[in-house]
Amino acid sequence: MKKTKILSALIALTMAASMSLTACGNKIEESDGSDAQTTAAQTDAQGGETAPVEARAEASVYADDLFNGITYVDQLGEIAPEMVEKLYGISPDKYTNGKVYVGGVATVEEIACFDAVDEAAAGEIKSALEARIEAQKKAVEDYNPAELPKLNDPVLVTYGNSVYMCLSNDNGKAKEIIG
Repeated sequence: MKKTKILSALIALTMAASMSLTACGNKIEESDGSDAQTTAAQTDAQGGETAPVEARAEASVYADDLFNGITYVDQLGEIAPEMVEKLYGISPDKYTNGKVYVGGVATVEEIACFDAVDEAAAGEIKSALEARIEAQKKAVEDYNPAELPKLNDPVLVTYGNSVYMCLSNDNGKAKEIIG
């Protein structure tokens, strides 16, 4: 009985947070990508370094490309920087550019892309995204286990000081968009 009350409270809280997140109107400005990094090292989800990366667009451009380039089950909405800090624990002073899209309570679909201020901040952002994924796993394992595959195989990629996360049903397309 207590588990049911806790689960009901968790669902209600998630719904309230979701509604408030999608209602936020402050958006991060889009960029034309002119401040792109010139050279960086790419790391995969396991932290192994791969090939050098030439100039890249700002993180918000990748977030928009992921939003527009993948078909999602849920309707995603952009959230304001204040909500990014509340949801992920990533303070605005850790990144120079970023954009986050979240879905409602029906799925765990999310997009979170950031250009960190430095390497240390990129590591903190990646850790915060990993913690978000783990928290989502615990949240849906009992009431919506069909969403677990998105969380068990997330797209979480770091290029230099940029960190990209995409939770969707199309990891191949997400990886193609991120590059």
